[in-house]
Amino acid sequence: MNYRPEKCPECFNCQLDRFSCGHFGECSNYDGQCKCPSGWAGIDCLTPQCDSLADGEKRRQREDGKKCDCKDGWGGVNCNVCKTDKACANFPLRGFPDSLDEEIDISSNMTCYTAGETVFENHQICNVTNRKILDMLPDRPPEVTFSCDRDAATCQFQFWTAQVESFYCALDTCTSGLELTLNSDITDFLREMIKGPATFSCKTGEGCKFEEPGMNELILTFFGDEYITLDCDSGECLHYQQVPGYVRPPKPDSTRFVALSAAGVGLLVLIVSAGLWYASRTRSGDFGGIRLPEAESARLMTDHVPATLHFSGISYSLGNRKILDNISGSVKPGQLMAIMGASGAGKSTFLDILARKGKRGVVGGRTLVNGREVLDSEFRKVMGFVDQEDTLMSTLTVYETVLYSALLRLPREMSFEAKKFRTLETLHELGILGIKDARIGDSGRRSISGGEKRRVSIACELVTSPSILFLDEPTSGLDAYNALSVIDSLVSLARDYNRTVVFTIHQPRSNIVSLFDQLVLLAHGKLIYSGEMTKCHDYLDGIGNPCPPGFNIADFVIDMTMLAGMEPRSPNSPQTEPVLSEGEGDRQDEESALAPSHPSSFSSHRRRASGDEADVQTRASTAVGSSTNFIKRKTSQLLEAIAPSSRLVEDPLPPRLMALVDSFRNSAMSADLQREIEAVASEINDTAALPDVALENSLTRGRQRASWGTQFRILSGRAFKNLYRDPALLTAHYISAVVVGGICGILFYQSGFDISGVQNRLGLFFFTLALFGFSCLSSLGLFANERILFMRERANGYYSTFTYFSAKVFFDVLPLRVVPPLVFGAIVYSLVGLVPEVAIFWKFIFALVMFNLTTASIILLLSIAFANTNLAALVGTFIMLFNLLFAGLLVNRDALHPSLQWLYYVSFFHAAYEGLCVNELRYLQLKEHKYGVDIEIPVASVLSMFGLRAQSYWWPDMGLLCIFFGSFTVISFLTLHFYVKEKR
Repeated sequence: MNYRPEKCPECFNCQLDRFSCGHFGECSNYDGQCKCPSGWAGIDCLTPQCDSLADGEKRRQREDGKKCDCKDGWGGVNCNVCKTDKACANFPLRGFPDSLDEEIDISSNMTCYTAGETVFENHQICNVTNRKILDMLPDRPPEVTFSCDRDAATCQFQFWTAQVESFYCALDTCTSGLELTLNSDITDFLREMIKGPATFSCKTGEGCKFEEPGMNELILTFFGDEYITLDCDSGECLHYQQVPGYVRPPKPDSTRFVALSAAGVGLLVLIVSAGLWYASRTRSGDFGGIRLPEAESARLMTDHVPATLHFSGISYSLGNRKILDNISGSVKPGQLMAIMGASGAGKSTFLDILARKGKRGVVGGRTLVNGREVLDSEFRKVMGFVDQEDTLMSTLTVYETVLYSALLRLPREMSFEAKKFRTLETLHELGILGIKDARIGDSGRRSISGGEKRRVSIACELVTSPSILFLDEPTSGLDAYNALSVIDSLVSLARDYNRTVVFTIHQPRSNIVSLFDQLVLLAHGKLIYSGEMTKCHDYLDGIGNPCPPGFNIADFVIDMTMLAGMEPRSPNSPQTEPVLSEGEGDRQDEESALAPSHPSSFSSHRRRASGDEADVQTRASTAVGSSTNFIKRKTSQLLEAIAPSSRLVEDPLPPRLMALVDSFRNSAMSADLQREIEAVASEINDTAALPDVALENSLTRGRQRASWGTQFRILSGRAFKNLYRDPALLTAHYISAVVVGGICGILFYQSGFDISGVQNRLGLFFFTLALFGFSCLSSLGLFANERILFMRERANGYYSTFTYFSAKVFFDVLPLRVVPPLVFGAIVYSLVGLVPEVAIFWKFIFALVMFNLTTASIILLLSIAFANTNLAALVGTFIMLFNLLFAGLLVNRDALHPSLQWLYYVSFFHAAYEGLCVNELRYLQLKEHKYGVDIEIPVASVLSMFGLRAQSYWWPDMGLLCIFFGSFTVISFLTLHFYVKEKR
């Protein structure tokens, strides 16, 4: 039997007359359910909600018989009234598009508005203050709540006793028509008497009052008051810009601030420039007013240790080619040793080995100074070397060039006046005192002649009065008179001051030859003669090759070795010319060229002779006749070069040349030379117990050249002079900073804080970094132009790598990389209208300067590492473009695969760009008038959408720039010290 109730309970349906939605909730036509207003819940919207109004639909309902516990910052019977700004932090914002609210967090600028005026939806909680009402309800404090919706033009009024609702009513249009809905506690009298209109008003210091004619009559009748008096607390969560009476502050006038900042930058630039100028100036003074103490004047040239040079078994091979073989000889203090030979004989190579220059090949043999083996570092302190090619700084004068050599290399205990005296004395000895104020010049801006440059190069070494002086072709490019003058100066240095002079020479005049003390004659890398010049005639007579009377012996021995070397090796073999080059592309030295001069040139030596014409013509005709096989000889050379071999190749010498080599090897002069060298070498064993340091100090007498501080000061002065005397690059950078800064100021003039203003700032920062980054490529030539000069000066002991590098950075790099961003920033900052705060301005400048220095350090490294400037420019361009790609504007960090996001951390463009954006935009508000309201968005949210971190200015951005700058600077120094070396 099925049980069936007589009638099922009726479900709630607000569409039915017996059901209604409390507090004027909206009844749904779709499902008959109530949509409750804020602060109410339950199926009929009569149950108050707790927690906070900001929780929305997540609010819990109040339990029966209990009071609500509101969250911090909220109050009222149903927790609808905000009390603090913090309570509104996560409150949904009204008046802005929903899509905008979802994308950007704009709630951080919410505030709790408590003035009482309804902006969107205002809530108030009021304590009833009518004395009689309070007396009648001592245990049930009466309260009134108001909730007004401006858009709907309605308000709701609830009267509570002990937080239990007594009655509520709603007002529409807020001026007339009062709808009244009563709960079970209200009598029919109230329904009939209260018709409206009602008013709610508050006055500062007097509280609030609620007035309605029927209600007023009731209050007056029962309680003796004219109306209900209230003490109210109001609260509505708003964006601070929506607060009534809010006026957007005008954009601050930054004119004064920017003017002071620009003036400060200008003053700083002037102070730094003046300091650099003062530090770099050379105290040249009056050239003619030098007075030396007698003791110092006497000690200037005489106080040194004479150096005897012995060398034996000197050999050199490059690859599988034997260049020099078993060269021996000696030269004593007070003597001039001339190294002679035809082109390709190995003179320059041999001189390099004696001077301890770095060679690419393998060097053998032994060199003794005063009978002892001396370290290269100590040997360089007592010797000077004049290269065949003049490498001088074009912007310096003749006097400054020689003076810098004296200041850097003469003993530090010498006074400045003594060094100036020695400089002028050297210029006078070489006949160039009259051009002391002329600049050296270069190929595009000639000042002094090639011969005068040659004498300046010699003066740079001669001024130090070295114990041993090496010169490679000192008379090259000089006329006969000046060539003799140079050799006379060397003779004076050697004989008057007991110095040792060794030099190569090609075709000296007879009056120059007569000044030689020692002669080393080479042919095809073999030793033909080594001994006193005065004994050379007798030696040649002894081997059957007498020099004709009146004939220049220098011309004779050159012709003799060349003709002997051109003799066919066998009756059936073509004549081949030896290839004695070291294979060095950077030394255009005729002594090391791959092919010797044309054979017909040897006859020209004969035509200058006044001796035995018949013998000369006979030998010359032999040379001329051999020219018919010139093409065959060249073909033979190429065929031999095509088939390389791993073994050491030593071409068999022609019989006549081999006879010359054997003649000296077996001569009494060679035996005497070997005995002398062996005797000197035997003394080493007797002094083996003497420490090497003591031996070296006995040679240098403890002299020390300029200290690091002095080197830095002198090199700084030279670098600064070079910079301002060739001002094209410096001027271009400064003018471009001013011009481009003005153009950017016009294009981005007074950018606002709307969307276009933020875009302008992002574009300005990106363009600025691209400008300074690519302009740094212009510095590739700063070191490239001085590469050879640096290698030779350091090899000759002018200075250390550290002092040169430091001076280069401080006085070449910094003026070009610090001043332009200061000038550019001072101009742009005011015109664009960036944030007018002192701290933010200097952080902007700091970011620009650090970026410029970082980029400059990378370009400096490239200029040091790559000798080819074009290759360095290509690599530098690729580095700039790669870093620019990951700056943060072109590729979004968040869109990049996580495995590739490390690329942002190695991009110095990104570090600078993020730092500039964060510094400028972090605390700004994007203000745009859209949708009929003023939209205000924290720009920090925009930065986050670009993948830029708002807290990253100092670390990692500026920290990484400092690390990059320091790292690349250190790497540049290490590369310069260990990689850039003179290899001959």
